[in-house]
Amino acid sequence: MNHHHESKNQAFAQRFKSSRLHADLTQQELAGRVGISQAAIHKLESGQFGSSRKTVAIAMACRVNPVWLETGAGEMVPQQEKGVEVDPVDAAVSGGTSAQLGIVESELDKMIHNLYALRNQVRRLRNRQRARARRRKEESSDQNEPASLECAEALHPDDPTEMPASGA
Repeated sequence: MNHHHESKNQAFAQRFKSSRLHADLTQQELAGRVGISQAAIHKLESGQFGSSRKTVAIAMACRVNPVWLETGAGEMVPQQEKGVEVDPVDAAVSGGTSAQLGIVESELDKMIHNLYALRNQVRRLRNRQRARARRRKEESSDQNEPASLECAEALHPDDPTEMPASGA
């Protein structure tokens, strides 16, 4: 049974590495695209791990069929239909079992959740940047205010309301 588990891990490892090479990505580039460490990519490629929670994200990054990557079923790269490339998720949906489709749907839900979280984080960062810029502008205008008064006094020397009293 342990031997079966190892050969299953090796089969996944071969598909995994083939996927990465198909996408012409380094381990580090793939790790960055799917949000895991380069060490985890290495372990997946060497058969130390038999699968990943990120299988669908990995398949998307490598432009391969997620069902093929996970199970070996179907084709690695979906066939092109009428010159239009088939999306890997479409291929997975059309050729997957109910359990496999459930995995794809679950992964897509996680990806959508992560996208919303990322969008909200970007909005918070943008709002902080805008607030900092406003504070800098206000501080800058506060520092420039005395100079502006001096300029106004210099421009209107006959106006007693803007001229300081002379030392009489």
